[in-house]
Amino acid sequence: MNVSTSVPRYAQRRGTRGFAAFVTLLVGLVVLAVGIVVLPSTSLDQLALSWLVPLTIAFGLGHVVATYGLVRRRAWSRDLVGYLAAIGIGVAAYGLLLALTGMDPFGATSKLPSDRAWAEGVGLLIWLIGLWLVAARYALKGITQVASTTTTSRGFAAAA
Repeated sequence: MNVSTSVPRYAQRRGTRGFAAFVTLLVGLVVLAVGIVVLPSTSLDQLALSWLVPLTIAFGLGHVVATYGLVRRRAWSRDLVGYLAAIGIGVAAYGLLLALTGMDPFGATSKLPSDRAWAEGVGLLIWLIGLWLVAARYALKGITQVASTTTTSRGFAAAA
């Protein structure tokens, strides 16, 4: 009786892909909320808002598209999550740099007291950076790329 206990390669990574989809959707919903609710209610210049609101909403919708790709096991979704995470981490790091050097981007646009707005803004940026790191890690681990070349016994690459 020869019973095979092996499972397909994708079946071993179902949890990581699902977790990446959950975290990516969570970050996307937070970004959409910032773009739809928070930014329009700030006292920023109208020209800045005319750029920030659509870009933020598009960035949030990109997360929703990436979540769909992760759930449907599309190869492009891992790259999209990586790009979204890189952009998000860059923007959040810039916001942290502004906040930590005294150019408070949160206190100037919030109705909260300045120190509380600063603390909540820095906490949100650190939390988002952590979520983007987790989403990128699990998306890259959950969907593996198919190798287009194989190595022969002599070490030369052969087309698959």
